[in-house]
Amino acid sequence: MTSDAAETLLPIPIDDTVLAAAYRLKMLGLPWLPQVGCFVWDREAVISAPSPFPNRVYFILSIRRFTDIFGSQEKMRQQLVWVPTWHQAIQLCSRLGVADVDADQFVDGHRFTSGEDGLLRLYASIARQLEASTTESPAGARVDRDSAARLWIRRVMEEELGSLADLPHDVQLHVQSVYDETGMAYLGWRRIQDRQHEDWIPPETAFDASMLSDLGHFYSDYQNLIKSMTAIKERVKRLQAIDPSKEPDRFQRLIEDLLASHRRDSGSGNILAHLMEPG
Repeated sequence: MTSDAAETLLPIPIDDTVLAAAYRLKMLGLPWLPQVGCFVWDREAVISAPSPFPNRVYFILSIRRFTDIFGSQEKMRQQLVWVPTWHQAIQLCSRLGVADVDADQFVDGHRFTSGEDGLLRLYASIARQLEASTTESPAGARVDRDSAARLWIRRVMEEELGSLADLPHDVQLHVQSVYDETGMAYLGWRRIQDRQHEDWIPPETAFDASMLSDLGHFYSDYQNLIKSMTAIKERVKRLQAIDPSKEPDRFQRLIEDLLASHRRDSGSGNILAHLMEPG
């Protein structure tokens, strides 16, 4: 085998499809404790050092090195996307009680190999289990409030924007990230206003317009975030109204415009955390 051939043998598939599937698991509340031996996707471009792997994927060889960059393991968990290896995905299926995975032969009734298709099938099985777990009672033990909150935010996004499946992968991720950040801030403020506990989820699948407006004005830290989501909604609707086969240049310009808006790092979540503390 030549050295060139050896260089192409990546330890896991690292392309947009796999990374999108890993990000979906994160959004569904996949539990993860950062540790040595994990591949992670730095989708927010926090790490300045170049990676030996494509698409800003890094391998955790030293926890201390990563905590020096992010400040804590909790920040790592929040800002990085864990990309489980084949073996880790099999272990997750076992721990989560995924019924349609036979580690010896099949995933969801299909014979698998350790390539991209097999890994995506494993991720899909894990995702279905995480989604199903949100309907269980608290005794189900796998439901956590972060997972339930993010699923509610996703339903709100789908109600407002419809399907994003026809939009480019990068656009889908960017829209989801803006909705996630806005939605978590909205839920915190809504719970305070309604005097609800920290696990409470609104019965409706929509942002209250007046409360969203209040949030944008009450805390100056949130103004840019609310404006960003409003702009995102307008741009997505414009994109959805265009036939890219007839107006490819206009379609591409709108995509570039949408992706040019950077997500801001906000410390305002700490304000809500203090307000919600007992006493």
